[in-house]
This record gives sequence, structure tokens and C-alpha cells, in this order.
Amino acid sequence: MDQLFDLTVKLHEAFVGILLLFAIVNYFIINDKLDFDALHKRVKTILPLYYLFLSMVIFTGLILLGVSKFSIHHTVILMVLVWFIILFMTIRRYKKLKSLRRGDTRRMGRFVRFSKRKHLIDTFLIIATMALVYMVK
Repeated sequence: MDQLFDLTVKLHEAFVGILLLFAIVNYFIINDKLDFDALHKRVKTILPLYYLFLSMVIFTGLILLGVSKFSIHHTVILMVLVWFIILFMTIRRYKKLKSLRRGDTRRMGRFVRFSKRKHLIDTFLIIATMALVYMVK
């Protein structure tokens, strides 16, 4: 049981690190001055990977929760809350992406601004949560 817990903790930390890397990469992808087609293609390419690692984080977190006999601490509540905030903002970003139309520069500018803020907030939330969890340990 201890081996399962240790392995799952390492996987959970690795997936969180990869998710953080994707948030940073997404920020720089959005920061490029791109036309509609290039922006749409890049976002559509990286979005499934972002969702994949977001789901892997919650999956390994649920395994850790089950192994620890569902003992809920304040750090667990914080991690779940941060996960839901990131998921909610990612869904909003996808809805804004779907509403983009070729030639609508105003809406594309709003999407780029929202995406930049979203990925900066994601990066901050992940780093702050990791720092708080390691300080409590």
C-alpha cells in the first residue's frame, strides 16, 4: 500500500508539473501575433493535451484520496478548488474559441486577452498551491 501511495504521489506531482508546463507554453503560444487560422489550429492542437493532463491530475488525486481512506484535509480541499477553477476557466476559454469567426478582430482580441489572463492565473494557482502544500508537509 505504501508503494502504491508513493508511486501515485510521484505521478500526481509529475502531472501537475506537466500541466504547469502546458500553461506556460499556452501563454507563449497565445502571445505570438498570429492570424485566425494559425491561432485556431494551435489552440485546437494543444487543448486536448491540456484536458488530458488536467484529467490525469484529478484521477491520480482521487487514487491518493482513496488510498488515504478519504481523509480530507485543508490541502485536499484547496487542490480540488484550484482544479475546478482551472477547469471552469478552460471551459470558458473553449466556448470563446468556438465563438470566434474569421475576420472578427475585436472578438479575437478579447479571446487573446482572456487566454493570456487565464494562463497566467493557471500558472499562479498551480505554483501557489504547490508551494502551500509543500509548506504544510
